[in-house]
Amino acid sequence: MRESIPYFYALSDQIGANISGILFLKKKEGPWVATLDRYIHHPVMLASLAVILIVPIGLLSARFLGFSPNTQTFTALETIAANLCWIPPLVGWYVERRK
Repeated sequence: MRESIPYFYALSDQIGANISGILFLKKKEGPWVATLDRYIHHPVMLASLAVILIVPIGLLSARFLGFSPNTQTFTALETIAANLCWIPPLVGWYVERRK
């Protein structure tokens, strides 16, 4: 069970932000069809979703390559690597800057 802690720790805020974002879009757009259309065209929401999906794949790949967080140092390093919460704000900043 200890191996799943970095994933949940690093991504709990990301998952919450993604859920809050889609609920915000639902309130703003109305029907779910319009909400999902807006969601799939929103770069920050897509970046958030990508982080949520890519991190577990990366952690699983690391396990297959033999990495095991059997010390607190390795667990901390894995958590740091999984914490990509800075990507969605960076995407938002970049998109706004290009406008």
